[in-house]
Amino acid sequence: MPIYQYHVVNGKQPQEIFEVEQKIDDPPLTEHPLTFEPVKRAFTSPSLSLKHTSENEKKSLCPDNLKNHGFSKYEKDSSGEYFRTLGDQGPTKISPNILD
Repeated sequence: MPIYQYHVVNGKQPQEIFEVEQKIDDPPLTEHPLTFEPVKRAFTSPSLSLKHTSENEKKSLCPDNLKNHGFSKYEKDSSGEYFRTLGDQGPTKISPNILD
């Protein structure tokens, strides 16, 4: 779920800023969840809390993990064709220039 930034609109300086994790289709908050002061959503791109790190990606795409989960892996060679290098499902070769 995205994390949105909100500014408290009460005229105090420095302006209080807080973040709330909300569904993307939830309406914006109009008041602070604790103090009930008026708030306005900041115009920033939403921050997504994802579990995508390079280390996690390497683990999930390693050949052993792919094979354990039943995936096949294809690699492109210099001719432009794809050959199955992992798994036993699907064709052994895919030629992108030939449509079946």
